[in-house]
Formats: sequence, C-alpha cells, structure tokens
Amino acid sequence: MFKEEPMPKEEEKFLNISWDFCLKVVVIVVFLYFIYLIKNLLVWLIFALILSILFNFIIDALEKKKVPRPLASFLVYFGTVALVGFIFYAIAPLFLAEIEQFNTNFSVYFQKVFPFLKKLGIKLIQKPDSFLQFLSNNLELAGENIFKSISVIFGGAQAAISIIFLAFFISLEKDFLERFLSNFAPRRYRSYLFTLLPRIKKKVNGWFVSRLVGIAFVTLLSFAAFLVFEIRYAFILSLIFGLLDFIPFLGPLLGAVIVFAVVAVSSITQAFFALLAMIIIQQLENNFLIPLLFRRVIGVPPVLILIALLVGAELWGFLGSILAVPLAGVIFELAKDYLKWKRREKERSEREELGL
Repeated sequence: MFKEEPMPKEEEKFLNISWDFCLKVVVIVVFLYFIYLIKNLLVWLIFALILSILFNFIIDALEKKKVPRPLASFLVYFGTVALVGFIFYAIAPLFLAEIEQFNTNFSVYFQKVFPFLKKLGIKLIQKPDSFLQFLSNNLELAGENIFKSISVIFGGAQAAISIIFLAFFISLEKDFLERFLSNFAPRRYRSYLFTLLPRIKKKVNGWFVSRLVGIAFVTLLSFAAFLVFEIRYAFILSLIFGLLDFIPFLGPLLGAVIVFAVVAVSSITQAFFALLAMIIIQQLENNFLIPLLFRRVIGVPPVLILIALLVGAELWGFLGSILAVPLAGVIFELAKDYLKWKRREKERSEREELGL
C-alpha cells in the first residue's frame, strides 16, 4: 500500500556534510585572514574608541553647561594635544642640552669609574679607550634599532593623527556606541549589549584612572627621592619618569635611561642613586599598587592582566600592550556573563526534568 521511499545513500550524506563543513572552514579562514590584514586599523579603531570614551566624560559635562558639542569636542581634543606639545616643548631643550653635555663628558666619567671597576675584578674591560669605542658603536646601533622599533610600533605620525581624528569624529556623535548597536547589532542581543556597554565604559574609565594614580605615585615618589639625593631638575625628571610609566614595559626602562643620562652629567654617584630609587619605585608599583588597583577597579586577577599584557604586546606591540588591560576587562565581563547564562540554563533544565 505504501510506497517505500529510498533511503539516502551514506556516501551522498557524507559528501553533503563534507562540502558544508569545507565551505564554513573556507569562510572562517578568509575572515581571519582579512582581520589579519587590517589588524593595525582595528587597533587604531579600538584605541580611538577608548580615547573617545575617556574624553566623552568631559565633553558631556561641557555640553550640560550649554557648550555646543562640536565646540566642546574641539576644545577637549585641541587642549589635550596642545598640553602634550607644550610639555615636550618645555622639556626638550633641557633634555637635549644635558644629553649633549653628558656625551662630551662621558669619557671623563668613565676614567674615574674605571679603576673602581678594575678593583671589583671585572676582567672584560682591559682598555678604557677600546671600551668607549665599543660602547659608542653599540649605542649608536641600539639607538637606530630603538627608533626603528618605535616607528614600527607607532606607525609614525600617521597613526597618531589617525587615532586622534577617529576619536574626535566619534566624540562628535552623541551616544555613538548606543546608536551603532541599535543599527547593526542583532535584535536578540541588543538588550544584553545595552546592559554590557555601561560596564565596559566603567572599566575603561577605571583603567585610565588607575593609570593616572600609578603615574602620580611614580612621579611623587621619584620627586621625593630626587630631592633627597639633591638632584638637579628633580621635578622635570620625575615628571618625565612618571609620564613614561604609562607605557607598559618599555616606558619605565626608557624613563630610567633618560634620568640616568641627565643626572650623570652632574654626578655619576647621584645617577646610580637615582637609578636605584627608580628600580625600587617600579617594584612597589608593579607588585603592590597596580595589581591592587586593577583588581578593585577592573575586576581582573593580576595573573590574567600579566597574560593579557604579554599577549597584547606580542600581537600588536606598543599599542597592544596599552589596550591589553581594558580589553581583558571586557573579555572577562563577557566570560562571566556567559558562565552565568550557562549556569541558569543548567538550573532551568534540571527544574524541567524534576517537573518543577
């Protein structure tokens, strides 16, 4: 009575599944390759978004004071760039003059230190003149490599200008992220994303505030130490060291080198005391202050922050190391929300099985 329908062949079913799977793999690979090609642009965009979130707090406050948003945005961004430029303009002449003097007097300092090093049993240094030539050649090569690395990391002036302009145009649009989610986010995820967005902004602002606290901590302690050791230009040098502390890994090292070189012009002994003080301050900040702040403000364990810094620096260099902590906070929030959702789903399924 009933006509028996032919069963699909296992080979055809296998081929269909295989072709679907291959198509998905190809799409994923192409998408990941595209992301790899534009990874620098993505880093710029993320950096611009974070910058706009930080500045929007001030811009929104000015807008409440009846200042038009375009004018408020211009004042905030132009004022920040002008302030940074003024700081560099004020510091650069002093720094260049001291470095030039240090370069001139370095051989004299080394001649004084050489007998002390020889007494310590350092056999590698046989002739001061040959060591100076070796040191000069290697410093020149290291300087070239450092500047090449910095150029690659920053992407030159184009990257800085692009990030600032992107952030500026994002800030011009009030509630840019909210409007973007309303227009492009899938409808079923919108309510969740709208609850997630304030938490992301809070974490970004908290990260920035914690970095400012770190800069203030390093600047004040180094200023006090430099005053104790009677170092010239204590305020400017402590400010340089504190501002460079914002840059993970490379910043404190670069700041210590600059301070040591400038102080050594006056006294090599003071330079070593200043270096010891900076090492101690960095240890206090890295091992006590920053983990405590990041755990309380961002809510991410210190171990995960360290891993995020290493991964960010490996993937995107300097900018990646800066963005690593706020991005780790966002990912940590997403992971917590996902685990909460899985736990609720598990509890719901258990209640359904029990007939409750």
